[in-house]
Amino acid sequence: MKNLFLQKKDVFSFFLVCLFFVSIVLTPNSVNSKVIIITLLYSLFFFNWRSLKTGLSNHYPLLLFFIICSLSLLYSDNLSLGLKRIERLTILPVSILIFSFLPLKRSSLTNILKFYVVVIFTATIYSHIITIITFINNNEPHLRNIFKLNYSYLALGKTIGLHPAYYSLYILTAIIILFHFFKKSKLLNQIFVVLGILYLSFFIIHLSSRTSIVILYVIILFNLITFLFKKKKILRGFLFLALFHIFAYLAITNIGTTKYRFQHIFGFTYYTGYTVNDGDHKLKLWSAAFHANKNVFWGNGIGDVQKALNEQYELNNLEKPLNRSYNSHNQYIEYYVGMGVMGLLAFLYILFYYLKNFYQRRNLIGLQFIISTSLLYLVECVWNRHNGIVFICFMIGLLWKLNSDYEEG
Repeated sequence: MKNLFLQKKDVFSFFLVCLFFVSIVLTPNSVNSKVIIITLLYSLFFFNWRSLKTGLSNHYPLLLFFIICSLSLLYSDNLSLGLKRIERLTILPVSILIFSFLPLKRSSLTNILKFYVVVIFTATIYSHIITIITFINNNEPHLRNIFKLNYSYLALGKTIGLHPAYYSLYILTAIIILFHFFKKSKLLNQIFVVLGILYLSFFIIHLSSRTSIVILYVIILFNLITFLFKKKKILRGFLFLALFHIFAYLAITNIGTTKYRFQHIFGFTYYTGYTVNDGDHKLKLWSAAFHANKNVFWGNGIGDVQKALNEQYELNNLEKPLNRSYNSHNQYIEYYVGMGVMGLLAFLYILFYYLKNFYQRRNLIGLQFIISTSLLYLVECVWNRHNGIVFICFMIGLLWKLNSDYEEG
């Protein structure tokens, strides 16, 4: 059995990482957790001290943050909730172990990225098929109703059991990867890649996740500028940029739910008299959450974050966040409340560390991934949920292994 593992170690590693992406996107968290455990056990089969030392050296910011969060249990009143949060954060050291020992050839890394894109296309096409079937069964009178709330946003995400923010994160990552393959493909393949990017971009707009749409804009703009200017096609570049902005404007303003959700940011009143002002609500939520910190340097403790937030929601008459026990909807504020300036700086250092590393090695996939997730943290506590932190840790580990490829150009 051992000889079989040694002979087929790369094949098994490839299979397990692919299985991870299938399970994180298309199956319940319980299935994904089992896949992670199996992957960890398999990777430990190749344990050696040198690899462990290298892995810890490469990813020490993750371990440092995990230690700071764990130490905050010492001053958390709600130890039970704190332990649950730490349990979710164990993916930080687990991912370090997995990607320290997991044997993967360079060709396998590229194939894994391709497979991931296939998984995302499978998920999005399935979601659209289910949505269209529901649309037809409801005997909708107009085709444009496909862009109403019943077939967009939460309804579209529910087709595979994902919140739009996390669904969008997975799709944005696939788009970043597709841009990478576009630059390395011949003309015919480039056409198919562009069609894939257009479809996935349309899906994100249909999902109506506002922050993800803004991130999508940043990704496309970044890749258009870097590609066209690298080719020294300045005039053509400006033309493409102009067409891109026209297309983006028409797409957003003509998809019902997406248009209304953007209008909600600045305040919008329906004909029934119902008023929505998401921007004002979010600012009040963030303000209340920021003031929930009772110890600027150390924070309240990871187990007492929600209790402190609820107290501030009550003081500021924020009934909906209080009744539903909302988190701060901002990952930076969330960790400031839990671990104070110490925890926030440790979290920011993670982002800075990987951003700098990917930039130095010209790893544009990794660079864009860190930027995209950093923007998403402004409105979502992504690390509070399994679908967020597990996916991010695995992508960081995988993209780090690509660094050697980029160093060689």
